[in-house]
Amino acid sequence: MQVNAKEQNGSAFAVTRVVCTTDVACERLMHIAQSLESVEGVFQARVGRRGRLRIRYDASCIGFWDIERLLDEGGITLSRSAWWRFKSAWYRFLDQNAHANAISKGGACCSNPVDILAKRHRD
Repeated sequence: MQVNAKEQNGSAFAVTRVVCTTDVACERLMHIAQSLESVEGVFQARVGRRGRLRIRYDASCIGFWDIERLLDEGGITLSRSAWWRFKSAWYRFLDQNAHANAISKGGACCSNPVDILAKRHRD
C-alpha cells in the first residue's frame, strides 16, 4: 500500500469514515473516490465491500457534511436506514467538534487560571 505524502505529515484530526451507499455501480463509485482524493484535506478514498466508500480525511479542513454534499453532487445515493442516519449525524457532530478544536486558541474556557492564582495571593 502506497502512503500519500499528505498523510505522512500526520494530522491530529485525521479520521476515517465508512460511507454506506445504495445501488451504485462499482465503476461510478470508483470514479467518485478518485475525484474525492483531489479535494484538499482528503487523504484517501477507497471503494470497499458492498458499495461502501472508505474515506480518510483531515476533519480540521473538511467535514463530513462536505463529503455528503460532494457525494450528492456526484449522484451517489446514501443509505436511508435509521442506523446510517444516526451514524452520519454522529460523524457530523464529531467533525464539527474537531474543526472547533482546530481553530480554537486553547486555554481555559472561562478565565485565565494564572490570573485567578495571582488574585488569591494578593488577598
